[in-house]
Amino acid sequence: MKKKIASKIAQLFLVLIMVGVLSQAFAQASKPSSQGAVLKSKAPVNKEILKVKLPKPTELKLSNGLQVMILENHKLPTFTMQMYILSGGFADPTDNIGAAQFTASLLREGTKTRNSKQLAEQVDAIGASLNANASLTSTSTTVTSSGLTENMDQVMELFSDVILHPTFPAEEFSKLKSRTLQSMRQQRSQPNFLASEMNAKVIYGTHPAGRYSLTADQVNKLSPEVLQKFHAEHYKPNNSIFAIVGDVNPAEVKAKLEKYFAEWKSGDVAPTVIPEVADPGPSKIYLVDRPGSVQTNLVLSHPSIKRTDPDYFPLQVANQILGGNASARLFLNLREDKGYTYGAYSSASSYKYPGTVTARTEVRSEVTDGALKELFYEFGRLRDEKVADTALENAKRTIVGGFALELESPQSVLSDYLTAKIYGFAADYWDTYPQKIAAVTAEDIQRVAKKYLTPARLQITAVGDASKVLDALKKYGTVEIFDTNGKPKTQSPPTGAATGNAPSAGLAGTWNLSLKTPDGNELPVKAMFKLEGEKISGSLESPLGDNKITSGEIKGDQVDFKAEAEMQGQKMQLQFSGKQSGSSLKGTMKVEGAPFPPLEVTGTKEK
Repeated sequence: MKKKIASKIAQLFLVLIMVGVLSQAFAQASKPSSQGAVLKSKAPVNKEILKVKLPKPTELKLSNGLQVMILENHKLPTFTMQMYILSGGFADPTDNIGAAQFTASLLREGTKTRNSKQLAEQVDAIGASLNANASLTSTSTTVTSSGLTENMDQVMELFSDVILHPTFPAEEFSKLKSRTLQSMRQQRSQPNFLASEMNAKVIYGTHPAGRYSLTADQVNKLSPEVLQKFHAEHYKPNNSIFAIVGDVNPAEVKAKLEKYFAEWKSGDVAPTVIPEVADPGPSKIYLVDRPGSVQTNLVLSHPSIKRTDPDYFPLQVANQILGGNASARLFLNLREDKGYTYGAYSSASSYKYPGTVTARTEVRSEVTDGALKELFYEFGRLRDEKVADTALENAKRTIVGGFALELESPQSVLSDYLTAKIYGFAADYWDTYPQKIAAVTAEDIQRVAKKYLTPARLQITAVGDASKVLDALKKYGTVEIFDTNGKPKTQSPPTGAATGNAPSAGLAGTWNLSLKTPDGNELPVKAMFKLEGEKISGSLESPLGDNKITSGEIKGDQVDFKAEAEMQGQKMQLQFSGKQSGSSLKGTMKVEGAPFPPLEVTGTKEK
C-alpha cells in the first residue's frame, strides 16, 4: 500500500513541479491580468437604458399606528409577509448586548398557547415558513412568514402569536445560549471570521457597528427576563411596518390584521440612536497571528458613505469595476494573471451610518507581499486613470441588468419599497434607478476613487502566521499584532523564528512524522535530528527515498530546516517550518517550485 501511495505522490509531485516551473516563467509577463486577460463569450447587450415603472403598493395605517404596505401579485396563489420592527441590535441596552438578537431567535420557540414543538409542527403542516432575525449591527428586527393564500388565516394566526405572545422559555433559552457559546468557540478557528471581526473593530471601534460577534460575558449576562423586557419595550405597532406581497386583496389583508393584531396596543418607544462614526485614523496594518496558517486572509477597508449620499451611484459602479464579480479587475489580476488566490472581490456598503469600500482575498503566505502590491496597484489605477468607455458601460449594464432580474421577484420589489420608506427616498426613486446608474461618468468614477480609496486612510487586516508574513506586511506600514482572541501581543515574533533564546535539546533524536499530501493521503517520514547549539542537521527517510537535511536552526520552540531531495533525476528543495511542544512536532513542509500550498506535517518523538 505504501509503495502505491509513494508512486502516486512521486508522479503528482513531478507534474506539479513542472507546472510550477512553467508558472514561474509565465509570472515574468507584464502586469496585470486586467490589462491582458480577455473576456470571451460575452452576450450582446441592448444599449437602451432600462425604463421601468414599478407597481405601487397600497399603503395604509391602522388605528394602533401600524404602517401597512400591500403589493398585489396574482401570478401564483402564494404570499410573503414581514413585520419590520424598527429596533434591532443598535437598540440593545449597553449592559445587555445581544438582547435584540436573542429575542428574535426565541420568538418561535414558545408562546402562551404553543411550545416550540407545536409551533414547528403547525407551521410545517400547512407548508408555511416562519422566521425571525436581528443582528448585532441591525437597526431593525424582521419576522417573516410565507404560505399559500388559502391558508392565510392560519399563517396570520401563528405569525401574530409569536409576535404578541412569546414566553422565552428557560429551557429553550438555555439551548440557544449553549449553541451560541459553542459556535463562538468554533468561529475563532476560522480565518475568515477573525479577519471580518478585526476589520469591524478597526473601522468602527466602540461604535455599535463594530460588534461583529458576541463575547461569552455578553451571552452570560442575557436571560429570559432581559428578552421579555426588550420585547415589551420595542415590539410596538407604532414602531413597526407590516409588508405583504402576493395573491392578496388589500381590504382582506387589513381586516385580517385588525382581527389578529387587535390586542396590539401602541406605546412609547425610545428611538434608536445611531452614534456618529469616529474616523479610524491614518492607515495601519492589523495582523491576527494564526501560527501554522499556510494562507493570509487580507481585508483592505476604507470608510465611505451613508445610504442617502449622492455618491452612492458612482461608488456602486466603481466597485463593480474594481471587484464586483469574476470579470472585475481584482479577480482578473490576482487570480487569472498572478494565480495568487481562488478569488478576489470588493464591496461597497452603506447604511444609516457610513459603510465601507472593502477588498478581500485569501493568498498563500509566501505571496502576501505580491498580493498587497497588486491590490494597491488596482486601487491606484482606479484613482489615477480614467476608466475606458467599454469597461464603464459593461459595469453599468451589469448593475442595471441585475436590478432588472430582481424585478421578476415581487418580494424584491416590496423590499425595495421598504428601503425607500426607511430612508425617506422619493416615490419614483426605483423607477429612476437605472437612469441614475447610466448617468455615471468616468470622471465620477475617478472622483469617488480618490475620495474613498486613499492610501492614507486605508485600513489593512491580515490573518496569518506572523512568523511568515510579518516582514512582508511591514513594507506597507505600521503593524500591530493580535492573537486569535483579539488581544494585543506584547512582542512581535521575528520572521521565521519564535520568541525565546535557548534551543530545545529535546529535538535531537528520531521522530516519526506524517506528511499530508495534496491528494489527501498520509506519507510516513522518519526524521533523525542532530543538534550543535542552535544548528540542525540530520536526515529524512520516506518511501520516496532518503534526504539529507542541508541546513536548519532551532530557537525556543520554533524549528526550521531545509532538505534536498531527488526523485527520478529531479532535484527538489524541501523547507520545513513548525513548532516543537515536548514530544510533538507540528508545522508545514514547502516544496520549492511547486504551485501547491505547503503540506501539513505532524509527528511524535520515539522514546
